Amino acid sequence: MITQAPLPDRAMLERARLPAFTNSSLIRPWRRPGDEARLIDRTANGLAALALAVGIRLGRPPRVALPGWICSQALEPLRQTGAGLTYLPVSPRDGSIDWSQAEAAGPFDLLIVVHTFGQPVDLEPARRLRARHGGLLVEDAAHVLAPVPGIADGSDATFYSPHKLLPLPEGAVLSLAPGATGWAVAFDRALGQPALAPDNRDWLNRRLFEANTPDFLRPLLPQRGLPRFELDPPMVEPAEPVAPSDLARRLLGAVDVAAEARRRRENAEALLKALARLPDLKPLFPGIGAAPYRLALRALSPKAAAERYAALRRAKLPVESWPDLPPRVVADPAQAAGAVLLRHTVLLLPVHGALDPDDLARAYRQALS
Repeated sequence: MITQAPLPDRAMLERARLPAFTNSSLIRPWRRPGDEARLIDRTANGLAALALAVGIRLGRPPRVALPGWICSQALEPLRQTGAGLTYLPVSPRDGSIDWSQAEAAGPFDLLIVVHTFGQPVDLEPARRLRARHGGLLVEDAAHVLAPVPGIADGSDATFYSPHKLLPLPEGAVLSLAPGATGWAVAFDRALGQPALAPDNRDWLNRRLFEANTPDFLRPLLPQRGLPRFELDPPMVEPAEPVAPSDLARRLLGAVDVAAEARRRRENAEALLKALARLPDLKPLFPGIGAAPYRLALRALSPKAAAERYAALRRAKLPVESWPDLPPRVVADPAQAAGAVLLRHTVLLLPVHGALDPDDLARAYRQALS
C-alpha cells in the first residue's frame, strides 16, 4: 500500500529474527573512521543533551543558532534546556542559511546546519564562521539515510535519524568527529541512563497491516495527515528520552542501507518523470541525491500548493507540508520571508523503499493530471 511511513519487507523481518547486535555494530553505517558514536532514540533528544553538556561546561545556557526553516515541534526538547535559540534567515530558493546575515547574529556556542530532506548543503561558510567564533558545528542529518560526500564533512557532531527513513519505532545516532570525541563523556552524563523502550508491538502490527494491504483498499482506510495544507500539527509535550527497544535494535540490525538508498532513488525518479509536465510543480532541488527523504516539490504559489495538496487528499494519497515553523520565525517577517515562503509552497511525496515505482507514478499522475 502507498504510505508515507516506511514499511518493513519480508526479507527485513526474516533478518530481524536474529538477536540484536551490540550498539557499536548497529551504528557502523553512520560512524566514520575515528568517530565516537552513540545509539539514541531521537535526534531531538540527542540535540538537547548535547546543548545541556555544552551549557554545563560553560556555566550558562548555550547560545544556539539554527536555520529558520526548521520544524518547531522537533526543537521542543532543546527549548526546555533553557538554551537561547537564534533563527538565521534562509534563502527562499532552497532553504539554505543566508550566511551574509549569520555573522551579525553571532557568536554562538552551537551552530546547527540542517541537511533538509537529505540534500547536502555547503558547509564551508559554516566552517569559516566556526573558525572565527569557536563553538561546536553540528550537522542535523536527520533526513539523511547514511553518510555520503558532503555529510559529516568538517563538523564536530552529526545527528542521524534512521527511524525517520526506515521502519523502526525509534533509533537515532550521534557521531562525534575525532576532534570532538572529548564531548562523549559529557554527552553521556547529560543524557543520563534512559529507561529501555518497550517493544512496540502495536507499532509493528500497524506497519505489517499496511505492508500487506493491497493499494486498491487504501481509499477505504482512515487517512492520516492534516486535512488542509495551511494547517500545522498541534504542539505536544515531547516524550522522555528512552533507550531503543530490542525490537528497534533487531530491525536496525536487519537494514540493507544500500538497497534502501537505491529504491528511494528509483521511486523519486519515477515520480519526477510522471509529474514532469505539470506547469505548477517543480523539484525543489536540482538533483535527487543519494537517498531522498521525500520528493520535495515546489509549487508556483501558495494557492497552487494548497490546490495540489487538496487534490492528493481527495485521492487518499499521502502528501505532507513541512515544517511547522517556530512561532518566533513566523512573527519576524523581516528575517523570515524565505522560511515562510518555503512553508507555503513546498509539498512532500513519499519515496521510501517499500513502494513500487510504477504504482507510485501511476497513482500520483492520475491524481494530479
